[in-house]
Amino acid sequence: MNTCAADEDSEALEKRFSASFEQLDLDPHIQYSALTAYRRFDSAGGLSSAGGDDAALEWLCCSVYSELQRAKIEDIRAEAKQGGDSANYAGEVTKGNCWNLSLTRLLRSFKVNVSRFLRRMQHWNWLAQNEEAFQQEVEELRRRLGITMILLQHYKRIFQQIFVLPGDDSDADALAMHQSLYEFGWLLFLVIRNELPGFVTSNLVSGCQVLVCSMDLLYVNALEVPNSEVIRRDFAGVPSKWTSSDFDDVILHKYSALEAIGALIPELPMKGVIQMKNAFFHKALMVLFMDQSLLGDDTHMREIVKEGMLDVNLSTLNRKYSSHVADISEMDERVLLCCQESKEKAKDTKASPKPAPSPCSTPSHKRLLAQRLPQKLTASIVGSLEKEDDGNSAIVHVEQSLSSLGQKFTDAVKDFLDPAKAEERFRLASGFYYHFLEKIVASEVAQKPRLMIGHLLQQRTLNETLLVCCLELALHIQDERIMGLGFPFILDCYSLDAYEFQKILEVVVRHDQGFLGRELVKHLHAVEEKCLESLIFRKNSQLWRSLGTQDCLPGYQMVQAEGKENGSTAAGICLRKFYGLASRRLLLLCKSLCLVESYSQIWHLAEHSFTLKRGELLRQRHLDQLLLCAIQLHVRLEDLRITFSLIIQHYRRQPHAQSSIYRAVSLDEGLTGDIIRFYNRVYVRSMASYGRQLHCNQSLKSEPQKDLNVLQEASPNQRRMRWNICVSSPPPPKICLRGSCSSIPTQSTSTSPMTSKPAANLKRTLSHKEPREMRGPIILRRRTSFE
Repeated sequence: MNTCAADEDSEALEKRFSASFEQLDLDPHIQYSALTAYRRFDSAGGLSSAGGDDAALEWLCCSVYSELQRAKIEDIRAEAKQGGDSANYAGEVTKGNCWNLSLTRLLRSFKVNVSRFLRRMQHWNWLAQNEEAFQQEVEELRRRLGITMILLQHYKRIFQQIFVLPGDDSDADALAMHQSLYEFGWLLFLVIRNELPGFVTSNLVSGCQVLVCSMDLLYVNALEVPNSEVIRRDFAGVPSKWTSSDFDDVILHKYSALEAIGALIPELPMKGVIQMKNAFFHKALMVLFMDQSLLGDDTHMREIVKEGMLDVNLSTLNRKYSSHVADISEMDERVLLCCQESKEKAKDTKASPKPAPSPCSTPSHKRLLAQRLPQKLTASIVGSLEKEDDGNSAIVHVEQSLSSLGQKFTDAVKDFLDPAKAEERFRLASGFYYHFLEKIVASEVAQKPRLMIGHLLQQRTLNETLLVCCLELALHIQDERIMGLGFPFILDCYSLDAYEFQKILEVVVRHDQGFLGRELVKHLHAVEEKCLESLIFRKNSQLWRSLGTQDCLPGYQMVQAEGKENGSTAAGICLRKFYGLASRRLLLLCKSLCLVESYSQIWHLAEHSFTLKRGELLRQRHLDQLLLCAIQLHVRLEDLRITFSLIIQHYRRQPHAQSSIYRAVSLDEGLTGDIIRFYNRVYVRSMASYGRQLHCNQSLKSEPQKDLNVLQEASPNQRRMRWNICVSSPPPPKICLRGSCSSIPTQSTSTSPMTSKPAANLKRTLSHKEPREMRGPIILRRRTSFE
């Protein structure tokens, strides 16, 4: 086959399976190699002839997996040859670690069952004559998966014998508690097992020992919730007098149900379980407390479930585990819990047919949808409008506006929803709209008794932004799983400016009064963050017009002062929220990188990058991109041994992290590149002079951070003060005002030699083979503090 024909075949294959490739965001070289290998082995149609597209997807999945594994093995060998020379390593660019994605994500993208995949891989290894190390990876995966499936069965059986599912008439919080405990217990076991050295968890017996220890920890912490409905009262591990009102919680500090839980696996000797707990489990648990992956009382290993801590710890452990499985050798074993449940529900459905659960099946959503929502202006508003001269025209205006907006919505979602479902979503949103409109009007009239309601209702911005907010809620309730309908789809649907839209979010939350429920209010906060982090900084944003002729974006000190004077403009309120979000995210990154003592210095760099030349660096870019660059600039200025790849690795652990943040950054003249190119070509040129001249008094006063050794002995009080923010949390570092710090003002680019030609030591070093895209950082498998 000639080269042209090969390229045509490769292009045809790529188009045929484009959906799978798009979900993975593969390195172009990996994608090309995988397609080439597949085409070579399928030259005569031997691979896909039997099963059509399904078989082709399975074989192509094997080909992609092989290329990713090959890249990983080469990277690890190259790192080993470096001999751990950190000084040289810090100056080199990280290779394209394209294998930093979980096997589960690969299988999901190609819609391949893991058992089927493993069978196909045996044949593929034979076809490709893969080396022994490669084949051992597949066998190790098969062995681990087999052990985990057995452990999952034990987990489910133990959970059912120590906890009980509350009845349908029980409180919604009790049902949510049971589900959260179920997810948390399995996740806790997986995370702790990954913290242990490989030789401890290499067989089924030791896996069962770790599982029993994890279940004991989960169960005793659940007992701290007084009279919890989810505790099975007839289980042998329930403490005496636990159900009585005078039960002393302090007893639980040293309480253990280890023997009672261990007895649920009769063939497992208790002596080995106790040895596992004392020798390994307790140390691994301490590591989780010390790196704040678990929050609670680290002295007694308690308070990880009660008083809202369950949701917090579920979130932090999920982030930690997601980071661990960002490796092509790793299976995301969280999904096994869901897969098993789905299979069992399918069997139950065949035995006794039941209606399929709707997407809006959460208790809070059911309660909300059970209410009778208004579908027209309420009587109180209509009565007030009848007293005004233009009242009837306001009523007609509202009805016509909603009709027009409804038709536009139906047209926009036709690729995702049929007309009946689109109408159902819009009807739900209309109910929300009329509900909140009544609350908003009543509040405005209370503050301004002479307000003309008709004029208020005919404001286009109010009607459109409120309805769009309500549509976002309706889509989140009904169609959260449809990626194409996720925010900011609804803004694009109406060509609505994010700066104008974010104003209504606070108004809706302020008038909610428990109507929507915690989950939907939380979603609105997440939507607001998306607006503040990037959408309000689009090129045509109304924010830029609202700033008028100001030479720079108002800084943190300016918008704070404006707020204290009670004369806040809409832009000032928006920017105060933006600076608050920036401060929280920067603090999280500084904590993760052990740079809290340098927070103030880095904050000044970040703030200057925001305000420079009317927000020039923020236009068409993302808040996180400038925060990452601010940290990198500080690292280069202080000559710290922290690589850009390490900064990105810690960023990827944040709940809001996205790979596009460091892979696709807007450069000049509409071009995009990875964050290294942006840092070298744009950021340093604008920020170098300011960074060199910056002297932050607060940073100079800070004491140097001590080296904290995981194995270092410390008293319980010291550990609480040092690590556990829930027991005794040190206050976050203050954002010092610019007046207390000094820096020579940045000169214009045309006149400053520093900005036109930055010093080499501030740049991120690049090799002559600079990658087209920057990949995720190296995350080597199963490397723990015990090894």
